[in-house]
Amino acid sequence: MAALGLSLPIAALAAPAQAAPSSCPTPMLGRYAVMGMGVQSGKERNTPTAHVLEERWLAGGKLQGTVVERLGRSERQATYSGTARMAAGCVLQLERTLPWGRERSEVVLDGKGRPLYSLNRNTGSVITSRWLPMAPGTCQAADLNGLVLSSQVGLTWRNGGWSPNAVVQREQWRDGAVRGLALSSYGGVGETASYSGQLKLDPASCWGSLSETDAKGVGYNYRALLVKGRSGARGYFYLQRDPDDLTAGWLVRD
Repeated sequence: MAALGLSLPIAALAAPAQAAPSSCPTPMLGRYAVMGMGVQSGKERNTPTAHVLEERWLAGGKLQGTVVERLGRSERQATYSGTARMAAGCVLQLERTLPWGRERSEVVLDGKGRPLYSLNRNTGSVITSRWLPMAPGTCQAADLNGLVLSSQVGLTWRNGGWSPNAVVQREQWRDGAVRGLALSSYGGVGETASYSGQLKLDPASCWGSLSETDAKGVGYNYRALLVKGRSGARGYFYLQRDPDDLTAGWLVRD
């Protein structure tokens, strides 16, 4: 992951009593985009889940963020706060206070103190996430202009259960409008389809709503988070909002 010059190392991210060994990288302040998928166990069955977060690491071991999450066929979103502290083994422990409860994760850092991957530590959760740094400031739809490519996997609700799907996409963006080609397999049935759509960003934000329609007239809806870089967007994370399709993707700007 290339450095963006957007984060500053701080010795105070962890509380003094939890100071990291001198051999551990110092966690970096900054803004991060996070995407994760996995399974949450319930009373009688496992439920697939996925999320996209925009999280800020602040001085004094504090966190602030926004999360959009799918849990099975339902969706929820919220702002949150939390704390971070360094633990043994150079693992950064995060605790987020959400409207539906506390969420605990452990993060591994690269040699410069930037988060790369994390694991949810709540009982009953099997969820991993990947992290990308974001440059400061708000986003514009034109930040995505150009070629965007992706590969992702997800799940589709059919006949009372979830079946796997996979999609590879090639997109051309211009000022919030997208035209693309999707190579897909839903439950083992392959398809190639063209599509078009429109991204509408929230005011003064890098979050937006993405609506797409394929050549057969089928609509798809996503919550998107542009990953702001030093020159335009590096790409975007998205989370599908249609209840019968649970997909999270990282779409990379060429």
